[in-house]
Amino acid sequence: MKEQNPALLLFPLEKARHFSNNFLFIGRFLSKIMFSLKYDLEKAEIDIDPANYCLAAFISATIYGLMFLKEISLFTFLIMFGFSFFAFIGSLFFHLLYPKIAARQLASLVDQELLFSLRTLLIQLSSGISLFEAMNSIARSNYGQVSREFGQVVKDINTGLSESAALERLAFRTKSEILKKSVWQIITTMKSGGSVVSALNSEVVDLNAQQVEVIKNYSAELNLWTLIYLIIAAAMPSLGITFLVIASSIGGSGIGVEAVVLIAFLAAIIQVAMIFMIKTKVPKVIK
Repeated sequence: MKEQNPALLLFPLEKARHFSNNFLFIGRFLSKIMFSLKYDLEKAEIDIDPANYCLAAFISATIYGLMFLKEISLFTFLIMFGFSFFAFIGSLFFHLLYPKIAARQLASLVDQELLFSLRTLLIQLSSGISLFEAMNSIARSNYGQVSREFGQVVKDINTGLSESAALERLAFRTKSEILKKSVWQIITTMKSGGSVVSALNSEVVDLNAQQVEVIKNYSAELNLWTLIYLIIAAAMPSLGITFLVIASSIGGSGIGVEAVVLIAFLAAIIQVAMIFMIKTKVPKVIK
Protein backbone atom coordinates (compact mmCIF):
# COMPACT_ATOMS: atom_id res chain seq x y z
CA MET A 1 0.00 0.00 0.00
CA LYS A 2 1.33 3.41 -1.01
CA GLU A 3 2.38 5.58 1.91
CA GLN A 4 0.34 8.74 2.37
CA ASN A 5 1.91 12.08 3.21
CA PRO A 6 0.81 13.70 6.51
CA ALA A 7 -1.98 16.24 6.12
CA LEU A 8 -0.89 19.64 4.65
CA LEU A 9 2.79 18.59 4.57
CA LEU A 10 4.16 19.95 1.27
CA PHE A 11 7.40 17.94 1.32
CA PRO A 12 7.12 14.20 0.40
CA LEU A 13 8.26 11.79 3.11
CA GLU A 14 10.11 9.66 0.57
CA LYS A 15 12.39 12.57 -0.30
CA ALA A 16 12.62 13.62 3.35
CA ARG A 17 14.30 10.29 4.21
CA HIS A 18 17.27 11.22 2.02
CA PHE A 19 18.14 14.70 3.24
CA SER A 20 21.78 15.73 3.15
CA ASN A 21 23.51 15.80 6.54
CA ASN A 22 24.48 19.42 5.83
CA PHE A 23 20.89 20.52 6.49
CA LEU A 24 19.79 18.02 9.13
CA PHE A 25 21.04 20.21 11.97
CA ILE A 26 17.74 22.13 11.71
CA GLY A 27 15.77 18.90 12.04
CA ARG A 28 17.92 17.69 14.94
CA PHE A 29 17.39 20.98 16.77
CA LEU A 30 13.60 20.82 16.35
CA SER A 31 13.49 17.12 17.29
CA LYS A 32 15.28 17.92 20.57
CA ILE A 33 12.60 20.50 21.36
CA MET A 34 9.81 18.07 20.39
CA PHE A 35 11.37 15.23 22.39
CA SER A 36 8.19 13.10 22.27
CA LEU A 37 8.05 13.25 18.45
CA LYS A 38 9.96 9.96 18.09
CA TYR A 39 7.30 8.06 20.02
CA ASP A 40 4.45 9.94 18.31
CA LEU A 41 5.82 8.93 14.90
CA GLU A 42 5.98 5.30 16.00
CA LYS A 43 2.44 5.36 17.36
CA ALA A 44 1.19 7.05 14.18
CA GLU A 45 2.99 4.38 12.10
CA ILE A 46 4.99 7.02 10.20
CA ASP A 47 8.29 5.38 9.30
CA ILE A 48 10.83 8.22 9.29
CA ASP A 49 13.61 9.54 11.50
CA PRO A 50 12.44 12.44 13.75
CA ALA A 51 15.20 14.77 12.49
CA ASN A 52 14.24 14.17 8.85
CA TYR A 53 10.56 14.70 9.63
CA CYS A 54 11.29 17.96 11.47
CA LEU A 55 13.34 19.27 8.55
CA ALA A 56 10.53 18.37 6.13
CA ALA A 57 8.08 20.20 8.42
CA PHE A 58 10.39 23.24 8.52
CA ILE A 59 10.65 23.37 4.71
CA SER A 60 6.88 22.95 4.32
CA ALA A 61 6.21 25.72 6.86
CA THR A 62 8.70 27.99 5.07
CA ILE A 63 6.82 27.50 1.79
CA TYR A 64 3.53 28.39 3.50
CA GLY A 65 5.15 31.51 4.92
CA LEU A 66 6.65 32.63 1.58
CA MET A 67 3.22 32.53 -0.04
CA PHE A 68 2.45 35.87 1.63
CA LEU A 69 5.60 37.76 0.60
CA LYS A 70 4.45 38.99 -2.80
CA GLU A 71 3.68 42.68 -2.25
CA ILE A 72 6.05 45.46 -3.35
CA SER A 73 5.10 48.52 -1.28
CA LEU A 74 6.91 48.76 2.05
CA PHE A 75 3.78 49.20 4.20
CA THR A 76 1.96 46.30 2.64
CA PHE A 77 5.15 44.22 2.72
CA LEU A 78 5.44 44.70 6.48
CA ILE A 79 1.80 43.72 6.96
CA MET A 80 2.16 40.64 4.77
CA PHE A 81 5.42 39.75 6.54
CA GLY A 82 3.40 39.52 9.75
CA PHE A 83 0.93 37.17 8.07
CA SER A 84 3.84 35.23 6.57
CA PHE A 85 5.48 34.75 9.97
CA PHE A 86 2.15 33.67 11.47
CA ALA A 87 1.62 31.18 8.63
CA PHE A 88 5.15 29.80 9.10
CA ILE A 89 4.83 29.34 12.87
CA GLY A 90 1.29 27.95 12.66
CA SER A 91 2.05 25.42 9.93
CA LEU A 92 5.33 24.37 11.59
CA PHE A 93 3.60 23.61 14.88
CA PHE A 94 0.81 21.80 13.04
CA HIS A 95 3.31 19.59 11.17
CA LEU A 96 5.22 18.79 14.35
CA LEU A 97 2.05 17.95 16.26
CA TYR A 98 0.53 15.92 13.40
CA PRO A 99 2.11 12.56 14.46
CA LYS A 100 0.50 12.93 17.90
CA ILE A 101 -2.85 13.70 16.23
CA ALA A 102 -2.45 10.75 13.85
CA ALA A 103 -1.62 8.42 16.76
CA ARG A 104 -4.81 9.53 18.51
CA GLN A 105 -6.74 8.84 15.31
CA LEU A 106 -5.43 5.28 15.22
CA ALA A 107 -6.45 4.88 18.85
CA SER A 108 -9.90 6.22 18.01
CA LEU A 109 -10.23 3.61 15.24
CA VAL A 110 -9.66 0.95 17.88
CA ASP A 111 -12.12 2.56 20.30
CA GLN A 112 -14.75 2.77 17.56
CA GLU A 113 -14.94 -1.02 17.18
CA LEU A 114 -13.80 -2.10 20.64
CA LEU A 115 -17.19 -2.38 22.34
CA PHE A 116 -18.62 -4.56 19.56
CA SER A 117 -15.52 -6.77 19.40
CA LEU A 118 -15.42 -7.26 23.19
CA ARG A 119 -19.10 -8.19 23.19
CA THR A 120 -18.40 -10.78 20.47
CA LEU A 121 -15.45 -12.08 22.47
CA LEU A 122 -17.61 -12.30 25.59
CA ILE A 123 -20.39 -14.19 23.78
CA GLN A 124 -17.96 -16.71 22.31
CA LEU A 125 -16.19 -17.31 25.62
CA SER A 126 -19.55 -17.71 27.37
CA SER A 127 -20.51 -20.38 24.84
CA GLY A 128 -17.44 -22.46 25.69
CA ILE A 129 -15.04 -21.45 22.90
CA SER A 130 -11.40 -21.15 23.94
CA LEU A 131 -9.76 -17.75 24.28
CA PHE A 132 -7.43 -18.43 21.33
CA GLU A 133 -10.30 -19.41 19.01
CA ALA A 134 -12.32 -16.40 20.16
CA MET A 135 -9.41 -14.04 19.44
CA ASN A 136 -8.86 -15.75 16.08
CA SER A 137 -12.53 -15.15 15.28
CA ILE A 138 -12.14 -11.45 16.11
CA ALA A 139 -9.05 -11.29 13.90
CA ARG A 140 -10.97 -12.78 10.95
CA SER A 141 -14.00 -10.54 11.50
CA ASN A 142 -14.62 -7.05 10.15
CA TYR A 143 -13.65 -5.01 13.20
CA GLY A 144 -11.15 -2.73 11.47
CA GLN A 145 -8.10 -1.83 13.55
CA VAL A 146 -9.22 -4.13 16.39
CA SER A 147 -9.17 -7.13 14.03
CA ARG A 148 -5.65 -6.18 12.93
CA GLU A 149 -4.48 -5.91 16.54
CA PHE A 150 -5.90 -9.33 17.47
CA GLY A 151 -4.57 -10.73 14.20
CA GLN A 152 -1.08 -9.84 15.42
CA VAL A 153 -1.85 -11.53 18.76
CA VAL A 154 -2.89 -14.74 16.95
CA LYS A 155 0.24 -14.53 14.82
CA ASP A 156 2.43 -14.17 17.93
CA ILE A 157 0.77 -17.19 19.55
CA ASN A 158 1.27 -19.27 16.40
CA THR A 159 4.98 -18.42 16.49
CA GLY A 160 5.31 -19.92 19.96
CA LEU A 161 4.35 -17.21 22.46
CA SER A 162 1.92 -17.98 25.26
CA GLU A 163 -1.49 -16.31 25.23
CA SER A 164 -0.59 -14.02 28.14
CA ALA A 165 2.75 -13.02 26.55
CA ALA A 166 1.06 -12.24 23.22
CA LEU A 167 -1.59 -10.19 24.99
CA GLU A 168 1.11 -8.32 26.91
CA ARG A 169 2.68 -7.36 23.58
CA LEU A 170 -0.70 -6.04 22.49
CA ALA A 171 -1.05 -4.03 25.70
CA PHE A 172 2.35 -2.37 25.17
CA ARG A 173 1.79 -1.88 21.43
CA THR A 174 -1.73 -0.49 21.24
CA LYS A 175 -2.44 3.23 21.07
CA SER A 176 -5.85 2.83 22.69
CA GLU A 177 -5.88 3.31 26.45
CA ILE A 178 -9.25 1.54 26.64
CA LEU A 179 -7.97 -1.58 24.83
CA LYS A 180 -4.80 -1.49 26.94
CA LYS A 181 -6.88 -1.46 30.14
CA SER A 182 -9.13 -4.29 28.90
CA VAL A 183 -6.20 -6.46 27.83
CA TRP A 184 -4.38 -5.99 31.14
CA GLN A 185 -7.61 -6.95 32.94
CA ILE A 186 -7.73 -10.19 30.92
CA ILE A 187 -4.04 -10.91 31.58
CA THR A 188 -4.40 -10.31 35.33
CA THR A 189 -7.47 -12.55 35.49
CA MET A 190 -5.71 -15.33 33.55
CA LYS A 191 -2.67 -15.24 35.83
CA SER A 192 -4.79 -15.21 38.99
CA GLY A 193 -6.92 -18.11 37.78
CA GLY A 194 -10.15 -16.09 37.76
CA SER A 195 -12.97 -16.09 35.24
CA VAL A 196 -12.11 -14.26 32.02
CA VAL A 197 -15.84 -14.16 31.20
CA SER A 198 -16.63 -12.22 34.39
CA ALA A 199 -13.74 -9.83 33.80
CA LEU A 200 -14.83 -9.20 30.21
CA ASN A 201 -18.44 -8.70 31.22
CA SER A 202 -17.37 -6.04 33.73
CA GLU A 203 -15.22 -4.33 31.07
CA VAL A 204 -18.09 -4.30 28.55
CA VAL A 205 -20.47 -2.71 31.07
CA ASP A 206 -17.89 -0.07 32.06
CA LEU A 207 -17.01 0.67 28.44
CA ASN A 208 -20.64 1.14 27.47
CA ALA A 209 -21.19 3.62 30.32
CA GLN A 210 -17.93 5.41 29.48
CA GLN A 211 -18.91 5.85 25.82
CA VAL A 212 -22.25 7.37 26.79
CA GLU A 213 -20.40 9.85 29.01
CA VAL A 214 -17.90 10.67 26.22
CA ILE A 215 -20.74 11.52 23.83
CA LYS A 216 -22.34 13.84 26.39
CA ASN A 217 -19.04 15.64 27.04
CA TYR A 218 -18.35 16.05 23.32
CA SER A 219 -21.80 17.52 22.77
CA ALA A 220 -21.09 20.17 25.40
CA GLU A 221 -17.58 20.88 24.07
CA LEU A 222 -18.82 21.20 20.49
CA ASN A 223 -20.84 24.30 21.38
CA LEU A 224 -17.65 26.13 22.37
CA TRP A 225 -15.77 25.03 19.25
CA THR A 226 -18.69 26.14 17.07
CA LEU A 227 -18.49 29.63 18.57
CA ILE A 228 -14.71 29.81 18.08
CA TYR A 229 -15.03 28.60 14.49
CA LEU A 230 -17.66 31.25 13.68
CA ILE A 231 -15.42 33.98 15.11
CA ILE A 232 -12.41 32.83 13.05
CA ALA A 233 -14.37 32.02 9.89
CA ALA A 234 -16.62 35.08 9.75
CA ALA A 235 -15.57 37.85 12.15
CA MET A 236 -11.76 37.85 12.00
CA PRO A 237 -11.27 37.97 8.18
CA SER A 238 -13.78 40.80 7.68
CA LEU A 239 -12.52 42.79 10.68
CA GLY A 240 -8.91 42.17 9.67
CA ILE A 241 -9.41 43.42 6.12
CA THR A 242 -11.35 46.46 7.42
CA PHE A 243 -8.50 47.27 9.81
CA LEU A 244 -5.90 46.96 7.04
CA VAL A 245 -7.92 49.24 4.74
CA ILE A 246 -8.16 51.90 7.47
CA ALA A 247 -4.48 51.51 8.41
CA SER A 248 -3.35 51.74 4.79
CA SER A 249 -5.43 54.89 4.27
CA ILE A 250 -3.77 56.53 7.26
CA GLY A 251 -0.35 55.38 6.06
CA GLY A 252 -0.91 56.75 2.56
CA SER A 253 -0.58 53.44 0.73
CA GLY A 254 -3.11 51.01 -0.63
CA ILE A 255 -4.07 47.40 -0.07
CA GLY A 256 -4.00 45.43 -3.30
CA VAL A 257 -6.40 42.74 -4.36
CA GLU A 258 -3.65 40.18 -4.00
CA ALA A 259 -3.22 41.05 -0.32
CA VAL A 260 -6.94 40.56 0.30
CA VAL A 261 -6.84 37.22 -1.50
CA LEU A 262 -3.86 36.09 0.56
CA ILE A 263 -5.58 37.09 3.81
CA ALA A 264 -8.65 35.13 2.74
CA PHE A 265 -6.37 32.19 1.90
CA LEU A 266 -4.80 32.33 5.37
CA ALA A 267 -8.26 32.38 6.95
CA ALA A 268 -9.22 29.35 4.85
CA ILE A 269 -6.09 27.48 6.00
CA ILE A 270 -6.94 28.21 9.65
CA GLN A 271 -10.52 27.06 9.08
CA VAL A 272 -9.35 23.80 7.49
CA ALA A 273 -6.96 23.21 10.39
CA MET A 274 -9.77 23.84 12.90
CA ILE A 275 -12.15 21.51 11.05
CA PHE A 276 -9.44 18.84 11.03
CA MET A 277 -8.79 19.34 14.75
CA ILE A 278 -12.51 19.22 15.64
CA LYS A 279 -12.90 16.10 13.51
CA THR A 280 -10.17 14.37 15.50
CA LYS A 281 -12.13 15.11 18.68
CA VAL A 282 -15.25 13.30 17.46
CA PRO A 283 -15.73 10.28 19.77
CA LYS A 284 -15.29 7.17 17.62
CA VAL A 285 -17.63 5.01 19.66
CA ILE A 286 -20.31 3.94 17.19
CA LYS A 287 -20.41 3.04 13.51
